[in-house]
Amino acid sequence: MVGWTSWTFPSSNVPIIWKPLRWRAEWVRFYGLLFGKAAEADSLFARVEADYLRWAAKVADMEDKPTVFADLKSGATWYVPGGRSTVGRTFADAGADYVFSDLKNSGSSPLSFETVYEKAKDADIWLIKYNMPEDKTYRDLKNDYAPYAGFRAFRERRVYGCNTGRVPYYEETPFHPEWLLEDLIKIFHPDVAKAEGGRYFRKLAD
Repeated sequence: MVGWTSWTFPSSNVPIIWKPLRWRAEWVRFYGLLFGKAAEADSLFARVEADYLRWAAKVADMEDKPTVFADLKSGATWYVPGGRSTVGRTFADAGADYVFSDLKNSGSSPLSFETVYEKAKDADIWLIKYNMPEDKTYRDLKNDYAPYAGFRAFRERRVYGCNTGRVPYYEETPFHPEWLLEDLIKIFHPDVAKAEGGRYFRKLAD
């Protein structure tokens, strides 16, 4: 497969095939290679890549970029995705200004609520993921932790939630990042993606 690197594991004759992932969706190409379906897998990934780039191109030259932050605190710690993480890069591709883009790691950084609040308190949009039988509301969010209500995005009702207990976010987005990108562009630039509703993220109800 073009672009893949192979090597032999020390002390064995087993070839190992790997590639640093541009997107997690490229795993489909790896599975296709393993199961003798390389051509079909390459074709599928090509469609995913083309759709992703088509959506990204729609907002690539946007000058008016909303500021955004993500997630919720866990206990005393807020695990913030780095600017080079999948989350951070997807926000950039969706035409948003991620308030923690200066964190150069590709994983998450454990920060205090106070640190996150100081940097994100005036952000335009807040995206959260959670798992509940029913969709979370602003009342629920405030009941979870009263200081959440101090964020501008909370006060101005621009919090979007993805209930992973009710939508297949984790099952779909590794193989279809273009669907997630479209979802985010609907939030960040509704004039570009005018379709109603979101596949994963929806505005919280009061």
